[in-house]
Amino acid sequence: MKKFILSRVKPEFYNSIAEFRQEILDGDGEFDGCQQLDLYDDIEKWDLNCRLFESFGTMPPGYSLGFQYLYLDDKDVVGMINLRPLAESHKYLSQYGGHIGYSVRPSRRKEGIATMMLRDMLEVCKKDFSLSRVLITCLEGNEASKKVIINNGGVFEGKILYPPEDKYLERYWIDL
Repeated sequence: MKKFILSRVKPEFYNSIAEFRQEILDGDGEFDGCQQLDLYDDIEKWDLNCRLFESFGTMPPGYSLGFQYLYLDDKDVVGMINLRPLAESHKYLSQYGGHIGYSVRPSRRKEGIATMMLRDMLEVCKKDFSLSRVLITCLEGNEASKKVIINNGGVFEGKILYPPEDKYLERYWIDL
């Protein structure tokens, strides 16, 4: 069985990140958990932007702390996952965004990667950030993401209207 690794962003992965980005742009264009990767042609600048969110002194006003991770199969980026450890105290994240957002490279979907990636991130939440529970949301009807969340112990709390898209989000809590 392959061993996938959760890693922080490092320069040696920039080329694979660029390939990941292009594959999503060519596919569904959904960059959940990618810290606005779609806005950056220059991966080094994207990485520097991600790091701004890791400190109260550098994060933009109105935002919350955030930590960007890659999910690697060898040195290939197969997924990205973003952790916002203070989500419960942030007006937007406590309602809509939750603690964790994630995406899997389109060509690697339906392999169970998202389930493993979330499982590994939940360990980071518990060990490195001392979180006791996390909120994860997904659009109503996103059965793949719903399955990932439930496979990791997610308990459905309810739905909430997400005004920017006039769609409902499902809210799940996972106890750690």
